[in-house]
Amino acid sequence: MHSKLWKITKILLAVLVLLTVNIGCAPVQGEDKMTHVEWSTFYMSRNHQFRTLCYRFEANYDPFKKGQGTFSCFFVDKKGENCLLSSAEVTSEDLAELDAFIQKLPLTEQEQKQTDMLFAHDATTTEFYITLGSYKNKNRRKVRPQLSSMQQDEAMDILKRLYVKVSKREGK
Repeated sequence: MHSKLWKITKILLAVLVLLTVNIGCAPVQGEDKMTHVEWSTFYMSRNHQFRTLCYRFEANYDPFKKGQGTFSCFFVDKKGENCLLSSAEVTSEDLAELDAFIQKLPLTEQEQKQTDMLFAHDATTTEFYITLGSYKNKNRRKVRPQLSSMQQDEAMDILKRLYVKVSKREGK
């Protein structure tokens, strides 16, 4: 009798441990996979000697704050006019397309190559990074994945659509 009670106790304890692990590892509401990458910053910019080829986009996402995120950008449209948006609030719904794009990227650390070349101020300079981890996560880190020209174009299209959506809401 004593051994049967002991076996039942062990089985119940095992079931309790499994249930606890499943609850602790359950996906966050709104996420359907455990492989969802948490990110807090998407930054993409280019300086160029021709003004029409310059741009800067920055999306900051913090689901723990009321506004959830901010978006700012500068680029020159096809008419040669400046499109400027400074720190407009965005929601996770606004950032859904950008988030889906980020989820498809290979977000591994890229080795940074050092160069002995001098920086020329009239040369094209580009910068792109994604900060992985949320603002609540103290282990945030920047990654700089290499984007193909098609990925760069896709990112620009997404960011310009985001600008149109947010600027209409902001009344600009």
